[in-house]
Amino acid sequence: MQRKIYLLLAFVLFSAIGSFAQISSGTLKGKVTDKDNGEPLPFVAITVYLNGNLLTGTTTDIDGEYTIKPIEAGTYDVEFKFVGYKPQRISAVPVSSGKIQFVNVEMSAGVELQTVEIVDFKVPLIDKDGGSSGGTVTREEIDKMPSRSALGIATTVAGVNTAGTGGGISIRGARTG
Repeated sequence: MQRKIYLLLAFVLFSAIGSFAQISSGTLKGKVTDKDNGEPLPFVAITVYLNGNLLTGTTTDIDGEYTIKPIEAGTYDVEFKFVGYKPQRISAVPVSSGKIQFVNVEMSAGVELQTVEIVDFKVPLIDKDGGSSGGTVTREEIDKMPSRSALGIATTVAGVNTAGTGGGISIRGARTG
């Protein structure tokens, strides 16, 4: 009988602790839309900061809505970032225990794209890979080869040959079979 009372008492105690943990936290909820046309913005990155330190974050769903919970009661900064839109930071957002704080945001487009210089990659004369066998054959090298079959290209790499294989290929001395 005493064991049942102890189990009941432990159950009530743990249930009370769980309910206090839920009450001491709040929820941050809202919707992110485009300022010009009012369309919802999906997959906007939302981050919550406490005293300049990243606390938590999420992204908006396909309808531009988000929910962040649980958040302990306090005052937070909330930042919204999306490609092609100006980042937006809202300071001093109060979150209360057991309540939902709504923060709806209208983001405006306006990130300027700058000119990008495109430079061709040059294949180095010496491969600094560390001595592994094999190699890279570029498109230009294939254009200059007398044979353009896969077998002909493979035999240009060190360690690959067709001698004595009866029409097959031998890689680093391994047999064709």
